[in-house]
Amino acid sequence: MTTTTPTRPALRGSTRPFGSSVRAEWIKFWTLVSNRILVGIAVLFVPLNALLLSTSLRQRAEDPDPAVHIPSVGYLTFLDSVLWLQLLIAVIAVLAASSENGGKIGMSFLAIPTRLPVLGAKAIVVTLVSFAAGAVGAAAGQLLPYALLSGVDVTYVADGADIVWTSLASGLYLGLIAAISLGIMMLVRNLIVGLLLPLALYTIVPSVIGSVGGETGSQISGFFPTVAGRTAISAMENPAGLDGTAGFLIMVAWAIVVLIGAGLRYRFGDV
Repeated sequence: MTTTTPTRPALRGSTRPFGSSVRAEWIKFWTLVSNRILVGIAVLFVPLNALLLSTSLRQRAEDPDPAVHIPSVGYLTFLDSVLWLQLLIAVIAVLAASSENGGKIGMSFLAIPTRLPVLGAKAIVVTLVSFAAGAVGAAAGQLLPYALLSGVDVTYVADGADIVWTSLASGLYLGLIAAISLGIMMLVRNLIVGLLLPLALYTIVPSVIGSVGGETGSQISGFFPTVAGRTAISAMENPAGLDGTAGFLIMVAWAIVVLIGAGLRYRFGDV
């Protein structure tokens, strides 16, 4: 007579596919009404700025005083607002990373004991949402002037290829901003610090280093994420001489470093 010992079933969460984690984070992200509102604002931000700028240019063109006329405007002029939009994207990413603070994320860790898929899923969702918001908003912001400046003596200098590239570049820029911001928040695990650090990194710190560090400081500031990446979506020159492609590679490196740090914190730190 033989006896069999019942085997304990494996934890379902331990073999949970990564795609399920992404779907779960996608649902959690859009469940929050505040996220829907903030993403909606992000999509409309660049087009609304383009509307205001185009209206101003049209009024100048119709003014009887020729001194106030602006005869032509380039497509990059309508993307300057992306550099302001990055602050809102950083806030969205930080809030998404902090939505399960206070022990709530322990439920996700019970389903996925290895923890890293949770981080990867959050990063993918926030990056894709930010990319889409940036690309759609930038495309709309660059197409609106065709209609708004028609019939007045203002030449809109743009072509289809330029608009497609800069729209995708704007989306990529904001997507990387979101990934870096989310990684920072997951590292510090404190909402206030998680909000202040990205904002300082993107605005204050590069300016201070570039101002007080002389030529060397100016070149160093060119390797900060926003200063490096903005070369692809604006007419600003990079103080370190980086072009748009190199600038994006620098942003990717920043994102990889902070996400690796966040991954180590997730994997081995306390909930």
